[in-house]
Amino acid sequence: MKNYAAIALVACFVFVTLASTPSHAQILLRADVPFEFSAGQGMLPAGEYAVTQNGIQAAVTLSSRRRGVQIMLPKTIEFLDHQDATKLVFHRYGDQYFLAEIWSGLDGSVRKLNVNPQERQLAKAGISPEVAVVYGRKTTSGN
Repeated sequence: MKNYAAIALVACFVFVTLASTPSHAQILLRADVPFEFSAGQGMLPAGEYAVTQNGIQAAVTLSSRRRGVQIMLPKTIEFLDHQDATKLVFHRYGDQYFLAEIWSGLDGSVRKLNVNPQERQLAKAGISPEVAVVYGRKTTSGN
């Protein structure tokens, strides 16, 4: 019984830590996304988004004024020597958009996100995605 209480306490601590966007979070980019899209396991409305990195296991936080926070752990992170592009890359199937990559010109990284289960089903059905790109604005290291 004590083990379950300890596990629950640790889980709550981790959730609260990940759910809050700390003041020392690094803003990787800001972008105006003109369409509703899937990120992680949730749907997010069109709007202005800030993408931040918390430093915790390279977790990425996607937030807007219209909707709370969506936290994702990228599948892979690549670093490019001379990357200038700051953008969000989406896979589009008809009118459905899935966030696939986050390119940050600030640190030269490309964060590839896990494939959404719904997108995986569309791919298994033989539907090929189109790529949609939303270019973002570079930010300085703090804001």
